[in-house]
Amino acid sequence: MIETKFKDTEVGRIPKNWDLDRLRDCFEFKPNNTFSRDSLSESGEIQNVHYGDVLIKYGLHLDAQKDLIPYVANPNYKAQDCISDGDVIVADTAEDETVGKATEVINVRKKKIVSGLHTMWLHPIVGKRYALGYLGYAFNASVYHNQLLPLMQGTKVTSVSKSAIKDTFILVPPIAEQQRIAKALSDIDLLIMQLDKLIEKKCAIKQGAMQQLLTGKKRLKGFSKPWGEKKLGEIADIYQPQTISQAEFTDYGYMVYGANGVIGKYNQFNHITDQVLVTCRGNTCGIVNMSIGKCWITGNAMVINLDGNKAMDKVFVYYLLSFLDLTTLITGSGQPQIVRFSILNYEITFPSTVQEQSAIASVFTSMDNEISALAAKKAKYEHVKQGMMQQLLTGKIRLVETTVKTNITSANVHFRRSVLAAEIADQLCEEPTFGHVKMEKMLFLTERLCHIDIGSHYHRDAAGPYDNCALRSIDSQLKKQKWFEVRRTEKGYRYVPMQNCGKHKTYFDKYFSAVLPTFEKIIDTFKTQNTERCEIVATLYSAWEDLLDSNKPFTDADIVNEVLNNWHESKKRISKERWLKAIQWMRENDFAPNFRNE
Repeated sequence: MIETKFKDTEVGRIPKNWDLDRLRDCFEFKPNNTFSRDSLSESGEIQNVHYGDVLIKYGLHLDAQKDLIPYVANPNYKAQDCISDGDVIVADTAEDETVGKATEVINVRKKKIVSGLHTMWLHPIVGKRYALGYLGYAFNASVYHNQLLPLMQGTKVTSVSKSAIKDTFILVPPIAEQQRIAKALSDIDLLIMQLDKLIEKKCAIKQGAMQQLLTGKKRLKGFSKPWGEKKLGEIADIYQPQTISQAEFTDYGYMVYGANGVIGKYNQFNHITDQVLVTCRGNTCGIVNMSIGKCWITGNAMVINLDGNKAMDKVFVYYLLSFLDLTTLITGSGQPQIVRFSILNYEITFPSTVQEQSAIASVFTSMDNEISALAAKKAKYEHVKQGMMQQLLTGKIRLVETTVKTNITSANVHFRRSVLAAEIADQLCEEPTFGHVKMEKMLFLTERLCHIDIGSHYHRDAAGPYDNCALRSIDSQLKKQKWFEVRRTEKGYRYVPMQNCGKHKTYFDKYFSAVLPTFEKIIDTFKTQNTERCEIVATLYSAWEDLLDSNKPFTDADIVNEVLNNWHESKKRISKERWLKAIQWMRENDFAPNFRNE
């Protein structure tokens, strides 16, 4: 990052070397069609981007090869022109302030795509050069969307006219900076997408486990007694609380649970604590929840009170009822409801011992904790992304150099290096694969892939790249700050948290926030990988980097030859085929050094 000089413009202060492009001067507004949902199908020749999908389904970028785009059902429809890579589709109508949401189309290839109902199709005019991927972020930045707010018309349905939007502006950095901004933001988008997939996978695993453990198809080790069957009314005190109106809510007191979760607070004393709840009225009828701590329940939920039954684990009952389909108990032709009589007589099958119930509940509690942690991590990344968009797309933070420098250049390089090591140790110290050697590899990969200078000088040693002097300095600094102490064990050196563990994070955010997405990607990728795997990637990266610096052509075989014959004899314990496969993996996952220079 560098010091930036600003200039005043129609949208506020922007960097002096940035342009402000008026849409009417820089984009051709191509004609869209007016096909409704009923005019679209799942197959055909020409695909159609509907405004509802822009608002809800597509992100800031529409990947034509991956995202589902409906087809025009009419086989006689002929498109006069089709969307190209880098075109922007803007939704001009919505039921709220999401009007103006835009998506940049990428990866079109040979597909024929047109823009549909309630959209504006923007195609950059000849001579205007925008980095692929940049416009998706620029058109969804707050600095752009704020221009649309005074232009919106309508109450229930809001719209913005084509003539009005033509006089809005987008901020345009130099093309190389556009590329860097798009790369930085796409990196964190990738992390968010990977977390989404991981959360989805974990939820599917949990659902499969529930199918096995809550039906008795699979038993946990050590349990073999037969299961029993009883009605809910035989094991629990079931009642419907008195309704608390919103007029009775206060600014303090215990949480009030309604049909859709916490809806307010109430300050009376006749509360309940940690109970299983079943929604018994409304559109969420049949949903099972569990209150946390002391709370109140509205009349829209039924309480399954198990406090008086020591033979039942209430957490197990919560998971069991969550798994079962209680919507079968719904009655009423108008508003859906479940009456108390139906729940009292609802039969459940369950382990006869509370010990097995608790063991099963513990399995699902651990799974939920893991899913919650992933969801919190995703929320953190989404928050970081919003901050990055605000900073990068207004020029408050600049990414104009190949090497990202820390934003406190006066800080001692040895201290910065130790702060980075402390964050690595904080995230990996509980992993059985993490020790001295893996720390070295993680430092090397972080320095190279994040393009930061932490003052290391790596050598081609047996487990290289390796900087023993830097590692000793780090160990000393970590202990001095009382963050981590390095202790030798039977399995090697381990990083043990000390009393000030975690206090490095203020410095980490200060020095390394600009490279957080890439750093987190490195941590997530190698967290559970063994030390040898990390050594392979770090060694290949270093050898690959040396060949790039030679400015001579080379092949994958040349990289492997460099490792096996010009490093250390110990590298030959790993087969040539494994080195070659690792090179391909590095390319596919953006861990190759040539990405730095693109």
